[in-house]
Amino acid sequence: MSKERFDRWLATAEAQLDAARRVDPAALVAATEARRALQVELSRTPLAALDAGTREHAAGVAKRIRAIDVRVHACGATVLNVLDRVLPDAGPRTYGRRGQMRGV
Repeated sequence: MSKERFDRWLATAEAQLDAARRVDPAALVAATEARRALQVELSRTPLAALDAGTREHAAGVAKRIRAIDVRVHACGATVLNVLDRVLPDAGPRTYGRRGQMRGV
């Protein structure tokens, strides 16, 4: 497995972040599907089977993706907070952190 596959995985995560920032649901869905397909492809080869340089590169990419995921979730939370303030009666029904129903 080559480093380019891990770079494509990173690029899809960056595309997710870009779509989340632009509040573009279609682009976010497309990037998420592409990322999921790459993750399935990457999961077929155990990390132990990779050479040391590729393993190190994969670890660096995974660390960057974890940071991107935090930012994607923050973008989503921001959008939901704005919608909750602008359209308080139209908020989605979701569960809060403590298990209570929100948006009811």
